[in-house]
Amino acid sequence: MPVEGQRDPAHVTEVLERWMAGQMPHVGPVEVTDLVVPQASGFSNETFLFDASWTGADGRRETAALVLRSQPLVHKLFPESDLLVHQYEVIRHLGEHTDVPVPRTRGAESDPAVLGAPFFVMDRLAGQVPGDSPPYTQEGFVMEMSPARREEWHRNAVAALVQVGQVDWRAAGLAFLDQPHHGPTGAVQRRNYSASYLAWATKGEAHPVVHPAWDWLEANWPDDTEHLGLAWGDARPGNLMFDGTEVIGVFDWEMVALGNPESDLGWWLFLQRYSTDGVGAPLPPGMLDRAATIALWEDLMGRPASHVDFYEKLAGFHFCLVMVKLAEMFAMSMGPDALAMAVHNPVTQITCELMDLEMPAPTA
Repeated sequence: MPVEGQRDPAHVTEVLERWMAGQMPHVGPVEVTDLVVPQASGFSNETFLFDASWTGADGRRETAALVLRSQPLVHKLFPESDLLVHQYEVIRHLGEHTDVPVPRTRGAESDPAVLGAPFFVMDRLAGQVPGDSPPYTQEGFVMEMSPARREEWHRNAVAALVQVGQVDWRAAGLAFLDQPHHGPTGAVQRRNYSASYLAWATKGEAHPVVHPAWDWLEANWPDDTEHLGLAWGDARPGNLMFDGTEVIGVFDWEMVALGNPESDLGWWLFLQRYSTDGVGAPLPPGMLDRAATIALWEDLMGRPASHVDFYEKLAGFHFCLVMVKLAEMFAMSMGPDALAMAVHNPVTQITCELMDLEMPAPTA
């Protein structure tokens, strides 16, 4: 479900025409058309799709299919997510310095006076994205594939996950992702960030799942700073775009960090379990199961996934915190009863199973 309905599309169209003209002062007037808000995926940023056209310096008419991503005006899922740092700059640097398939960036705006919040514009790629609602494990182009083709699709998706983890983040100019206010780069920094996320999301109130989960995680956090790399953060099929079985786009970097890329494998595995067990769907024929996914990651990465069990549990913990914030968001429109979703949802159920915790009974 996207964050939507927070801005007037007609106003956005007018603002974009002026802003893009300012970005390209040597071309003719910019016309923005077909502005729409996607309804299939995405929780934490407002996303508009649109077409833009202008007359180039040579007198020829040029067109582009574009995407605008804006910081949300109301809802916030992560305590320190900066749209321009964690998405625009990461995409720009990856596009300039690596082979990770990301869209071409067109520009960014940090002044909230322009559109009410910072935003950036990038090219719109032409491909297919596995859906969240309904989940790709039940409907959509992935389910229309043969098992053999689906296996090829899944292997390519895991290969893209590994490709991100193999980025030389220093050479790519991504040192700005360091968070020294959370401690030294690596395991300590990621642990301290998680602690701050817990305090921010729960506002000091006890949660029957995330607090016991955190006690275990804090006591068992691996010292794996030797594997410091680029961690995508939200590694899942729904953040990849495909042309057939080939990955042509890697999206949604708002959870990006410097840490052990194995954390992305843990997130991938948890989200795959969420998209199967969590929605009552079997693993589609051809898709790699947990063991096969780990084996492929290890083969492509060239090292063992020594802490994958820990990172799968950490993924459950972080996803539980996302559900706490989503419950707050839904309560604003659906009423206080929606707050029960902060505890009673498939994410907490799977997390309890992974961590051998007792799932709280529903309240009357």
